[in-house]
Amino acid sequence: MSLRTSVNITLFVLAICLAIAMLVLWNVYIIRDYLTIRDLHAELHGTAGSFSARGRWIALGLGITAGVVLIVALSLFFAGVMRGNILKRQQRDFANMMTHELRLPLSGIQIFAQTMRQRPLEPEERDRFADGILSECARLGQLIDQLLKVQQLEHKQLLLHRKTVDAAELVTAFAARWPRPLEVDIAAALPLLLMDADPLLLEMSLNNLVTNAEKYGRGSRPVLALSREGGYARFAVRDGGRPLDRKYLKKVFRKFYRVPNLTTRRQGGVGLGLFIVASVAKLHKGDAEARPLEASEIHPEGNEFAFRIPLKVTPTPEAS
Repeated sequence: MSLRTSVNITLFVLAICLAIAMLVLWNVYIIRDYLTIRDLHAELHGTAGSFSARGRWIALGLGITAGVVLIVALSLFFAGVMRGNILKRQQRDFANMMTHELRLPLSGIQIFAQTMRQRPLEPEERDRFADGILSECARLGQLIDQLLKVQQLEHKQLLLHRKTVDAAELVTAFAARWPRPLEVDIAAALPLLLMDADPLLLEMSLNNLVTNAEKYGRGSRPVLALSREGGYARFAVRDGGRPLDRKYLKKVFRKFYRVPNLTTRRQGGVGLGLFIVASVAKLHKGDAEARPLEASEIHPEGNEFAFRIPLKVTPTPEAS
């Protein structure tokens, strides 16, 4: 939330509180005068309340109710305006991020292609340029795939193709296919963890977590860990990046959210990777979390991002 938005909300809340205080004081003043007049009337005429007095009380109550309804209506209107402004700002930021993210790989492809066309290249140099083009194309493909997945998640169109998945086999196979060094932490005594899940979506979540660790891990080797927590299989990726402030631990899973610091601005991305991880976990009736790591003998300082998937419930044999 921007400083301007916070100031506007604070001013509006103060204005509402002032309006309520003025309404209460006005009613106290009116009621006090009315009680004085009523007591004088009773002393002069020896009568208690009358129908007209009850009518005034009803009118006073209706006036207070109308004032409260007006204040609530203004509050809802202001909240709607604020949501609209926030949405417009998010759309503008998203358009700027997408323009930046699309321009970078396209510029790289254009430079490689122009260089290959302008001068003859040695076979090794030509292969290096071709690899660069393929790498930029893969980057574009990953960005487009993330956008499609987000659209499917928002419109509840992403279908789960469930099958029985062994968590340890999934992690081991993923680490073996990863093109860069990756440390795997699976306890030797870990029992068999079977899940009724979509393996492709789980691999996509692992891909996002490891990619995130490589981008912000300050050159450290990501650690992919698997453990059991109650009735869940917990997939976690640890990195050696700068520990996150605790106020960002839940925000990082929001759509398009990126931690506002210099390291994030230097790295590419539109803030969809962790949002997809949390959404996939939610589809499987699981959850996602992030936590900073303090330096210890086991690992250096950094961060851990994880998601949990429910384990498959195996039927117990009926007692004979």
